[in-house]
Amino acid sequence: MVFNEYLKELRAKRFKDTKKMCIMLGVSKDVWRKIERGINPPPKKSILRKFCVLAATLSYEQSQLYALARKWKPHADTNSGNHTLLDKNSSSEWIEAMIQENRPDYEHKHWGRQNRV
Repeated sequence: MVFNEYLKELRAKRFKDTKKMCIMLGVSKDVWRKIERGINPPPKKSILRKFCVLAATLSYEQSQLYALARKWKPHADTNSGNHTLLDKNSSSEWIEAMIQENRPDYEHKHWGRQNRV
């Protein structure tokens, strides 16, 4: 399993709608949606810790979430115009809108140590 799928699974157990959770976490709903899609990297560990408290995760679930966050890799659609609604006849405005939608909102700096060799 990958980080964003596991995060979404944990969130869905406790919160059906992300609006209230995002307000409690202090994160915009759009940013969280991109995290759950794998476009945005994992958030700061402090936000994940707060999420774990709100979602009432067990200690092993929290450990698994942190481990998956360290192994995070961007989704294949990141920085691309990939979308099922687009085809070869799509306008350049639509393609640019999809690229913008699939662009991360922030750099992957909080979990970057694991990528060093």
